[in-house]
Amino acid sequence: MSTHLKPEDKEIEQLQKLIRNTPLQVDLIDRTMERYSKIKTRRYNRSSFRSKRVRNTFFGTSAALVMAFTLVVSTRFISPTMAASLKQIPGMNSIFQLAGDLGLQTADEKGLLSKPNLSDTHDGLTLSVPEVMFDGTRVSIALERQTTDKRFLNTELPLLLDDLIFSINGEEINSSYAPKNTSNSIDSYTIPGKNSNSTIIQFSDLRNQGGKSFPDKFDLTISMSVSGIKQPFKIEIPVEKNTKNNLVFTPSLKREYKNIDYTLEKVELTPITTSITTRIKLPANSKISSSLALWLSYEIYDDKGKQLNLISNNGWSATDGNVLINDSRFEAFISLPKEITIKVYKDILKKDDKSKFELGKDGNPKKEYFPDLEITYPINP
Repeated sequence: MSTHLKPEDKEIEQLQKLIRNTPLQVDLIDRTMERYSKIKTRRYNRSSFRSKRVRNTFFGTSAALVMAFTLVVSTRFISPTMAASLKQIPGMNSIFQLAGDLGLQTADEKGLLSKPNLSDTHDGLTLSVPEVMFDGTRVSIALERQTTDKRFLNTELPLLLDDLIFSINGEEINSSYAPKNTSNSIDSYTIPGKNSNSTIIQFSDLRNQGGKSFPDKFDLTISMSVSGIKQPFKIEIPVEKNTKNNLVFTPSLKREYKNIDYTLEKVELTPITTSITTRIKLPANSKISSSLALWLSYEIYDDKGKQLNLISNNGWSATDGNVLINDSRFEAFISLPKEITIKVYKDILKKDDKSKFELGKDGNPKKEYFPDLEITYPINP
């Protein structure tokens, strides 16, 4: 290697070495357990990420390159000159680009987002919204803090927020868009941003579970309480659907396994998100909560066998009955597949301790697949 490198070239060389030597750590056990940690009365909400009141663990699906860049920019491993140079790279300042979600990275790269740059300030703490994305299936809001007050810097941003209240066009979101006379509510969750001073808040409507669809264009108000500050932060954000010509299919394909009637009701493809809606029906007088059906999960593959990463999952069984409607959201396909395959499985629990999973040789939870419930569906736009 040449010994006549400029100082900035040497730093780039060191950076490349750091990227190559930085392992991508994925907390798969914590991620899987989260799917079962939030069970409400008649509502089963699973997510590959923690809810806003639970500590975020950076087990996202970002590539090692992005992870290493995040590590480098957010620490003091490089000189101010190098840091400034890195920030000039397109996307390096984008929370979506560094979030570890392929769909949000695509939104940033293709301009499928808005940049309102709105904020509110109280007691020396500023909370701002630099980026927003809405593709018709999920709302993603980048949130960032700016402060020099150590009271607000000792914890990650999601843990700083005591409560989040959303209103659409002046009406509280659950009173207007959640299913009426049920406990099925629209809940938000957070995923890590580009560093400890940022996070991404996400939520989806419940239109497939009896609720109303979000409008294509609306004014969203977020009210956020912060411990130690009396007045809540309020930010009003104009939101508009950033994608067009989303593909929606209603296959109504049915499968059976033992006493489970399984139906693939809906498939929705956007450049940002892949969504499926399924319905599981048990015999009359059976209950989802005491059935295998509660523990079923889904994997999606394209025609080349590439698996999509899970974003979030929520299920609803009215009156704790015998029908479970489930919405699962995954990352988007890079290119439109000729067909998709949906596999159904459950994680295997230890026989002597049902709070823990059986692990395979690779350290990941063992899975039991149900081939009788597998569906391959052609995508014909």
